Amino acid sequence: MRLKIDWLAALLSGIKNMNALFEFVQATCTKYDIDESHGLKHSYGTVAWAERLMDGYTDISDDERQLIIYSAALHDMCDSKYTDVDKACLEITNWLLSEGWTAELAAALIKIITTMSYTKLKNKQTGGANVYPDHGQWQRAYHIVRHADLLEAYKVVRCYLYSVRRLPNATEDELWLETERLFESRVFKYVSDGWIFLDVALSYIPDLEADARARLARRDTSYLV
Repeated sequence: MRLKIDWLAALLSGIKNMNALFEFVQATCTKYDIDESHGLKHSYGTVAWAERLMDGYTDISDDERQLIIYSAALHDMCDSKYTDVDKACLEITNWLLSEGWTAELAAALIKIITTMSYTKLKNKQTGGANVYPDHGQWQRAYHIVRHADLLEAYKVVRCYLYSVRRLPNATEDELWLETERLFESRVFKYVSDGWIFLDVALSYIPDLEADARARLARRDTSYLV
């Protein structure tokens, strides 16, 4: 069954085969049991944020745009929490090549999505300073995708669902306490800790934080894409 994403395809002008992209995401989520904290809805949301962030620039080429959109959609399809990274990356690469991508651009995408993990970057801090890999001509693309993923983290339901997966035997109160802990120790510190720094991304933070705090207070698990 083909996914009904005409609204998203219309939004992403100039990007081909959007249905095929999200069908691949859906198939990968099914294959590796990737829950909705990192699954299809998160993929949609990260792409939407990437599109908003790209609106802040006037010089994005077609190749950069395609790299950003596909990286945003695919970034959790090789997450080590769900699958073997090397195996998943090979599957992604082979699929991209079948879709007409060049080997060079596919390799750039794999490098982006395997080096943007908050946890891995946090572990590589040097003297408390954030250290990022060198992506050459695609450095901006890398940071746009990484920022889009971090902005998606402000969705309370995502953190709640991840708590459910990590703590399957927890009570409802315990799940919400863990969700609140993750927001206070991590999400609400993205800006102060320097992980979010693009001006266009920073402009969204006050509203995102206010919404997240309100949803945490009322224990709201609605999922708005």
